[in-house]
Amino acid sequence: MEFLITTLITPFIGAFICLHFRGRGAGVFASLFILLTLYLSSINIFSTQKINYDYLFFKWLNINLSFGLLNDSLTSIMLILIIVIGLFVILYSLGYMSPQNVDHPFYSPYGSYYFLMLLFIGAMIGIVTATNFLQIFFFWEITTLCSWALISYTKEKKALFSGLKAFIMTHIGGLGFLIALALMYTEAKSFDFSVFNSLSTSTRFIVFALLFFAASAKSAQIPLFTWLPNAMVAPTPVSAYLHAAAMVKAGVYLVARIYISNTTLTESFAFLVGIVAILTMMISVILYYFQDDLKKLLAYSTIGHLGYILFGVSLGIFGSKTGGMGGIFHIINHGFAKGLLFLSVGGIAYATGSKSISELKGLSLKFPLFTACFLVGMFAIVGVPPFSGFWSKFMIFTGAFELKNSYLAIFGALAILESILSFCWYIFVGHRVFFGPSSEKVLKANSKVPLSMQLSLICLLILSLFSPLIGYPFVKALYGGN
Repeated sequence: MEFLITTLITPFIGAFICLHFRGRGAGVFASLFILLTLYLSSINIFSTQKINYDYLFFKWLNINLSFGLLNDSLTSIMLILIIVIGLFVILYSLGYMSPQNVDHPFYSPYGSYYFLMLLFIGAMIGIVTATNFLQIFFFWEITTLCSWALISYTKEKKALFSGLKAFIMTHIGGLGFLIALALMYTEAKSFDFSVFNSLSTSTRFIVFALLFFAASAKSAQIPLFTWLPNAMVAPTPVSAYLHAAAMVKAGVYLVARIYISNTTLTESFAFLVGIVAILTMMISVILYYFQDDLKKLLAYSTIGHLGYILFGVSLGIFGSKTGGMGGIFHIINHGFAKGLLFLSVGGIAYATGSKSISELKGLSLKFPLFTACFLVGMFAIVGVPPFSGFWSKFMIFTGAFELKNSYLAIFGALAILESILSFCWYIFVGHRVFFGPSSEKVLKANSKVPLSMQLSLICLLILSLFSPLIGYPFVKALYGGN
């Protein structure tokens, strides 16, 4: 129990210590604290014990509301992403956040950057270990503040606007979350994850719709998705963490937690999630074809893949165990692959000063590591067998057809179409950027890439290849080991 508590509080302690450092010393201390967090989490990450504390909060509400810590297989999947990717993002930042960055030089002090990153990591740990919706909400709002500050980190006009836009749009969803909490208290006097079983039919759907609205805003689903592409003005390590392990993953985690904690969710709930997910997937893949900026392409890709996760969860609510497992399985497969893709693009921009598809060509001749990492991430994302994304996407596709439902069959066909369109554009981009004669930007690029960036990329490359082996035992345990 003590190790689970220290896993939660260690990043927060590290954050406030790093705030007092100047220069790269802050990054070194941040790395040590995230390593300590990883060690502490590894002690209990395989446990499925639910831990609650008896200390009661908000006694004036006249309910027994205790704050505690939850550790099950879904929490373990999320903790792996949050802490492991957090470690490599911070390690990567040691080299990336420097005056030698051709794309955008960064100068001291760095303390505030590592303060915000560790605070972000701690808040995400708080979300996935929370034992009730109210506890999630407190940490949920911390991630909103952290993303606002990190997106705005460069203090440029576009960055300030994008950070504020992300704050407003995700906070609109947060207001939906707050109203849902009020309805839970009014009718059930409970904030437990299983509260849906205690609500009337009409209230149950309203509460679910409000929570799903909050999750959709956080996970950049329609209509509140435009903040995420704008957020690409953030430093690339921030973008990588936002997309791979934090913020947007909080939304899909919330829906997944509701799904596995309640038995009274009906097909109307599933249809709401499924239709939003499919529409988001189709809109995002169409927008792929209008992007010249590599980071914005990856942003729209993230929007679509969060749709895949939600679609899988909706299939689980419909009654497809295979689809539900595939949706949760896709959380970890997408996370490592997307982190790898973003940090690859960050390395390219660090060396060449450009993220433009039209300006980059022939990178493989000068940067074989970036090429290998991007291509592995690309194949994983589009689902080319035997890369990681194939296994979870195949389960989702299978789940869409196994229930013999005409609506779900149409949704499944649209998901397959999205995958085909995604594959076509990624192949075009991969060939255009990495092969052929080198462009002027590439020829003039600085070939000296910091060791910390290279090490982070290599580790994420390995994790992306083996994420199915890492994640599947947890997914299987979540469904009783069958």
